[in-house]
Amino acid sequence: MLRIKTSAGACVLAVLAASVAACSAGGDSAGPSAVSSSASAPTTSIPATLTAANLQPPLQNTRYTRAGGRPKVVFDPCTWIPDDALAEIGFDPTTRERAQDLVAEYTFLSCQVETADQARTLQLDSGNITLVEDKQRYAGKTQLATVDGREAITTQKTNADECDLDMRTKAGYFEIGVIVETAGRVKGLQPCDHIVDIATTLEPYVGDN
Repeated sequence: MLRIKTSAGACVLAVLAASVAACSAGGDSAGPSAVSSSASAPTTSIPATLTAANLQPPLQNTRYTRAGGRPKVVFDPCTWIPDDALAEIGFDPTTRERAQDLVAEYTFLSCQVETADQARTLQLDSGNITLVEDKQRYAGKTQLATVDGREAITTQKTNADECDLDMRTKAGYFEIGVIVETAGRVKGLQPCDHIVDIATTLEPYVGDN
């Protein structure tokens, strides 16, 4: 069962790295502890972009984004994270799909992946709200963390079935949300279990701070 945390229409037109281009259709709408990485970093400075048309992010050059004055979101979790990284953290890459991207005064590019047994859903959001703004929004509910030298915070959501780790990026922050579904609750899974390990595996694909 998938849960979508943001609500906005998506206008999915292709944005690819290097000189590759592809297209997809949709609509847009306004909308503490230090850990060293055990993951292998990408072999190039720009991660290879997945080219499936249905995974491409929306265009960000709209009147809403121009009015907001925020930087464009470069890191797209649906097309920058390779299948083997998702498999390494226990999620099934074949379930990868875009969630509801938000392109407005601020932007979030979103992706969802499930475990093969549908016990957990991984919600990935890359946005241009700063980590400072994020901390203010959840003041008193976060814990400081560091993921391979990158500043981060963890938040246990009030519904107790979701845990988030938000790490700083050049444009804002990258949110890793683990949601325990019904099948996972039956197994006694906890959403914050291993979330820093998950973040450590995904961090090398985020790009420069």
